[in-house]
Amino acid sequence: MVRRLLPVAVAFLLVTSGCVGLITGETVTFEASPATVSDSTLDSTGYELQNATQTNVTRDVSVAGQDRTVRLVTERRQYTRSGSLLGVEVVELSRFVVVSIPSATVAGQTLNPASDWANRRVLEAVRGQTGSIDDVELAGNRTVRALGADRRVSEYTGTTEVAGQSLDVRIHLVSFQHEGDIVIGVAVHPETVDEADAVDDLLSGLRHGGD
Repeated sequence: MVRRLLPVAVAFLLVTSGCVGLITGETVTFEASPATVSDSTLDSTGYELQNATQTNVTRDVSVAGQDRTVRLVTERRQYTRSGSLLGVEVVELSRFVVVSIPSATVAGQTLNPASDWANRRVLEAVRGQTGSIDDVELAGNRTVRALGADRRVSEYTGTTEVAGQSLDVRIHLVSFQHEGDIVIGVAVHPETVDEADAVDDLLSGLRHGGD
């Protein structure tokens, strides 16, 4: 009796959680809510929205003995601030990227591998979002209030190449769960530019979901 009820219980759970497609065989989509920086924060920090994109990733899962496909929709926002470097005006002096990924769980399976990544793994995953950076070393941690809670921000040093020359940069990284999504924020700027306060303001000015 228990064995016959178990598939029914799983089916009921999927139906009530909105995953009917996992039973009918359709592709089920989990979409992240965009994480954005408030307009007032952009005005005060001098950052501007450069682009907003979505990324689709499909995962195959097994539910009640049946193979099903799940689609995860990730939201990405990139903000930049222009300024001068070595006496030359540059279009992009500092960059702030914020990504929100749906933290979907189906029948006990976590579909988002980033949910338990350490900072180093997160940094490797988003490095392509911020340009090629080498010689990354941890410089310290601090706490910033963002989306209603204290968040740990890890700070790193590294090097990148600009116009054929090596440039020392500083990286700020934060990763946390909020309202069913994983929110990742990464800021990169030249070592010679004091941008920590502006980065903290950007994090404090994040908006996501109902916030």
